Amino acid sequence: MNDEVKWRSRALRAMEGYFRRRGFPRLTLGLILIVTGLAGFGLSYLLLGAGMGTMWLRYPLAVLGAYGFFLLLMRVWVELERHQFNPDDPAIREALDREERPVAALRKRSSWLDWLDVPGGDWLPMDEGCLPALLVGVVVGLLALVVAAVFGAPALLAEVFVDAFLAGVLYRRLKIAAREHWLGTAIRKTWVFVLGTAVLLGVAGWCLEILAPSAETLGAALEHIRASKN
Repeated sequence: MNDEVKWRSRALRAMEGYFRRRGFPRLTLGLILIVTGLAGFGLSYLLLGAGMGTMWLRYPLAVLGAYGFFLLLMRVWVELERHQFNPDDPAIREALDREERPVAALRKRSSWLDWLDVPGGDWLPMDEGCLPALLVGVVVGLLALVVAAVFGAPALLAEVFVDAFLAGVLYRRLKIAAREHWLGTAIRKTWVFVLGTAVLLGVAGWCLEILAPSAETLGAALEHIRASKN
């Protein structure tokens, strides 16, 4: 292993421990996701006002737009953290000097969804009577994505912080160069989550439009479904 990979691994390990000690990384990412979700709802409302009534298309577009806001929030978080960060923290120095298996190897090819078992085969039901069950599956899938995202918060925040801020602090002190921009790191660690959310919401919109053809919003669709059962 070359020096760059070795020291980057140590920097990631040190920052993961730092965030676990001094704060609540999962709570931090949870709050960022909540604000991102609100931005997505707002964007969906604006798209509806602009005449895009097709839910299966509007929801994924709102997710993609909210993703840009999420990346902006990540950058704001980095700037807030940098004012409180002490690169001379003894615990950080100790972690940097400790010989352990590199973080990159421990998390090789990992993502927030690695622990999820997604069934294969012909799982998409085409019978209209199965659509409510499919909607329930979509909700469960979305919840699983959120849980997986929050579960991986310490590693995500550590890596983004290393590439956004420590590239000019620890990397310079350790005499190595940063090869990846923080934005590339954030996208690489989150794109699967975003794509999964967009697909699931697109499926939800498709189901709702079949069950309530005249509806253009979730509320209207649920009201139509409730009224049809009475």
